[in-house]
Amino acid sequence: MNVGTDTNYDPMVGPPVLARSSFAQITATIRPTKRFSIDNTYLLTRLRDNVTSRSMFNNHIIRSKWNYQFTRALSLRIIPQYTAVLSNRSLTSLQTTKQFNADFLLTYLPHPGTAVYVGYNSDLQNFDRSLRVDPVDPNQNLLRTRNGYLNDGRALFVKVSYLFRY
Repeated sequence: MNVGTDTNYDPMVGPPVLARSSFAQITATIRPTKRFSIDNTYLLTRLRDNVTSRSMFNNHIIRSKWNYQFTRALSLRIIPQYTAVLSNRSLTSLQTTKQFNADFLLTYLPHPGTAVYVGYNSDLQNFDRSLRVDPVDPNQNLLRTRNGYLNDGRALFVKVSYLFRY
């Protein structure tokens, strides 16, 4: 855990101000079997007012990486991640944001230099569903909602590489 002083670059009014900051990180790895591993990480960043000790914002990141090795050549990786910035709008102009992201990657490596990757990514954020009408607030931030998520991006990809030897 780290404790110190940092700058609130987004105060609700006035220029940037100094604040008390703290950062903590927890990691844990679990190996239920020889072929399966789970790496977990939790990150917490806080910024507090120097005078009142009131929270300006708390930033939480929870990430888990799951790897399964089916064979020497075939593996699957899944990474879900949740990120939340919980802000105090009386002390900062930062919005409360919530995001859930998931990555899936299937990898086939039959021999060195040859690989086939198939992946998928999906991203959900707490954007207001009325974004099509008036998408920004007076500070030009995209509108957010307290509950519910909007899928703002999906991607599916295939990558193939082959090493020609001559």
